Amino acid sequence: MHSIVEVKDRKGWKLFHRVPHVVYRNDEKWICPLESDVEAVFDPEKNKVLENGEARCFVLLDGKKKPVGRIAAFIDHERNKKQPYSLGGIGFFDCINDQALADILFETAENWLKERGARAIDGPVNFGEREKFWGLLVKGFFPPLFQENYNPPYYEKFFLDWGFLPFEQILTFRGDTSNIPFERLNKVMDTLCKRYDIKADYLHLENLEQYAQDFCEVYNAAFSQYEHFKPMTPDQPVEVINEAKAILDPKIITMAYFEGKPAGFCVSIPDINELLKPAKGKLNWRTIPGLLWRKWRAKKLNAKGIAFGVHPDYRSKGIAGILMAYSAREENHSRYPEMYFTTVRAHNTEAVSVYMKLGVEIDRIHVAYRKPLADDIEITPHKFVELPEQMK
Repeated sequence: MHSIVEVKDRKGWKLFHRVPHVVYRNDEKWICPLESDVEAVFDPEKNKVLENGEARCFVLLDGKKKPVGRIAAFIDHERNKKQPYSLGGIGFFDCINDQALADILFETAENWLKERGARAIDGPVNFGEREKFWGLLVKGFFPPLFQENYNPPYYEKFFLDWGFLPFEQILTFRGDTSNIPFERLNKVMDTLCKRYDIKADYLHLENLEQYAQDFCEVYNAAFSQYEHFKPMTPDQPVEVINEAKAILDPKIITMAYFEGKPAGFCVSIPDINELLKPAKGKLNWRTIPGLLWRKWRAKKLNAKGIAFGVHPDYRSKGIAGILMAYSAREENHSRYPEMYFTTVRAHNTEAVSVYMKLGVEIDRIHVAYRKPLADDIEITPHKFVELPEQMK
């Protein structure tokens, strides 16, 4: 007889973290997410969304009390005040290959969300930032990037059979730096910088507070029209950068200025996921020295984009191209042979167009699903791109 356990203490968290090790035990591509990153999503001290929201984590046990599935459910009451209908979310879903067990997990999360007024559910998504743990992997089953969702192909059927509808397509572009047209990009950058008063520079840590102010000015202007937007304050990027100094490379964190005003940003980090694989999700005094040693020893790493934005006032000034050209300059592409650009929603046609002009290609696709919980809720999916020939 299967049973559901709500995560309330360390014992519950151990069960929650144990599930993916059961699901992926024979999958050599899988890299365990850091347990501390997962738990931070549900920690009110670290995730401010919980100030006006609720979240629960559940584990499914088999008849022998062994964990065989997990799911998290969450709802942001503050954000729902601005939505046409109340939305809940599910994430951190994992389950062995058994539709009946997946249905138990979905039903548990759905009932909890209904009790809190949700009239539709998004999933699998994160309870917070959209640049991580977002969407179900449906194409490009490669080893996951840092804080990227990875799952077996059979999960897609689980979601569809439970009534989830494909709602939003999330694209990850990859560029082999030897194929990116640097010469052309540099010529474009030089021309634009001469025509306008445009400058690009990387993050200098001694000027972190000013960078954070400039970042927020662009971010809040660039994304305020999007459904999941929440204004950002300068203390947030400062806190993130200070916490991640051990793995950051300031030279792949770029800001562009137009006539002295912040106009756009491109933020990338070294992708350390392969270096984290031996840690098996645990970052502590036993595993940190090994991580730092592997990072020091690695002469080359891949770069993963985590944020890209252009201020609306400067979108016709070539800022996007300048950010790309500067980020992929010689000193960077010799260190990072492959660059994974910031994930972009397929319906953000402007950003997709910019990427395509760089000669990069779609490497993997995630899909976020939405399920209506009432007959009067109509789901209108965002625009999806046609799959590249090699991904069909």
